[in-house]
Amino acid sequence: MTESHYKNIKIWQTLTKIPGGTMFIPLVIGSLITTICQGIFHFNLWNKLGNPMKDMFSSSGQMLLLGIMLFCTGTQLKVSEFKSALKSGILLIIIRLIIVYLLCFIFYLLFGIEGILGISFLTFTCAVTSTNATLYMGIIAPFGNNTDKASFGFMLICTMPMLPLLFLSCFSNGGLTYDNLIQVISLLIPYLLGALLGNIDFDIKNIFALGNTIVMPFLGFQFGSSINLIEAFANFNQGIILSVIFLFVTIIPSFLIERFIMHRPGYFSVASGSLAGVSLSIPLLVDQTIFGTYTSSTMAILAFVLASTNILCPFLTHWNNVYYVKKYPKEALKHCPELLKE
Repeated sequence: MTESHYKNIKIWQTLTKIPGGTMFIPLVIGSLITTICQGIFHFNLWNKLGNPMKDMFSSSGQMLLLGIMLFCTGTQLKVSEFKSALKSGILLIIIRLIIVYLLCFIFYLLFGIEGILGISFLTFTCAVTSTNATLYMGIIAPFGNNTDKASFGFMLICTMPMLPLLFLSCFSNGGLTYDNLIQVISLLIPYLLGALLGNIDFDIKNIFALGNTIVMPFLGFQFGSSINLIEAFANFNQGIILSVIFLFVTIIPSFLIERFIMHRPGYFSVASGSLAGVSLSIPLLVDQTIFGTYTSSTMAILAFVLASTNILCPFLTHWNNVYYVKKYPKEALKHCPELLKE
């Protein structure tokens, strides 16, 4: 054996063996760093170090990397695959949105702004309307087909604060703003630009094929930097309750439709069942005269749900896939052969 062989400790290979590991492990490391630095020693490591470290590993660089992911995803998009995504992934996202916003409205009618069990209307809405599109991409990367990946752009747009902010504005003095519209346009441009370039130049498509693989670990660190485990566990009871509600509401209805009506494996619904870090920004953006009383508690509870769902989601997806392959081996071989390699 050569000397180089002995020096290769195969970190990347180890990460790929863990469900969503290329994002999940950096997320855990990032959350531990944030917890130790901010929760125990009360300072922000990334702010102290400054750039480029700050934008590489803290939440301040999330939007840039999300833009790069959108561009890379767009380069891999074919028009025919987007049509397929409209019939599967995007349809499931729309169904989920209808269900969760209807539930939010019912929650308000039943419990008002104050909510119940320490979970306010603001907290409930910020949680159940969110989905972590980036973690979804990290989870399905080894086995998802191009149609699943084509749904990423639409899912990411729905992940941004615009929709919940518009919904919450109905219960305050807000409304559709210029900034909301610009945010949507800013998300669409890199995705559409990538799709255009990838379809007119196959070299661009090939070069950026592994772009998301490179970005994933950094995004994992950035999401982890939003999680202070001490603050998250300070609202343990409400966090547990809302985590269970979140997983049930975001996964079960979509999974039943995907599995028994669309006859798909169900991994789309499960892999997209985690809270997005950007949802923690929503309590700061809403009308504070209406929701200001609940801002602090909402962010703490969301931090718990963020930690719990981002940790559980990769494993739930893996267990779903293992069950599917064992229960329906012929169907898996025909429609999802990549699952057999997971």
